[in-house]
Amino acid sequence: MNKGVGQIILFVLLMLVSVSFAYYYGSQINKNGSIPTDNITETPQDSVITETETVSPIELSPTSSVPKGWQTYRNEEYGFEISYPTNYKALSDSENLYGWPKGIVLFYGGGQSYDLVIEHWNSVAEYEAKYKNQNNVTVKQVGNYYITLLNMNFEPEVDEMIKTFSIL
Repeated sequence: MNKGVGQIILFVLLMLVSVSFAYYYGSQINKNGSIPTDNITETPQDSVITETETVSPIELSPTSSVPKGWQTYRNEEYGFEISYPTNYKALSDSENLYGWPKGIVLFYGGGQSYDLVIEHWNSVAEYEAKYKNQNNVTVKQVGNYYITLLNMNFEPEVDEMIKTFSIL
């Protein structure tokens, strides 16, 4: 038998089975949408074991994009938070921010440079003057500020840190 003809016959058989099942199931439901109870036999009341069980509603907490064990840096002044692995340090003191006049926090994981630099800007023109045409900068608007997140070393782990950025 030709392969194409066999596939057509198989398709027709599957369709017939599907339609038959749908017809049978549809004929079991009353016009009001309920399943008929004619064939259901009730158990005598004295043989029924009744037990009351209290069921609490399940509380679903939103899933977090923060990997387990990470720390969170929170900045109330600029209204954001960001999480980072424990092998990184969040540096926000004036000594470390020296040279970063718009700097809020620098994340350092070791090596010769900071890994993630977070700065604040008052306008689009301000941050574009510094970072125009750079593809390793993420910009978030928080209130009246623009926050730039610069992945200094193009590290995938730093990109994961940037994904945890959230506005308070």
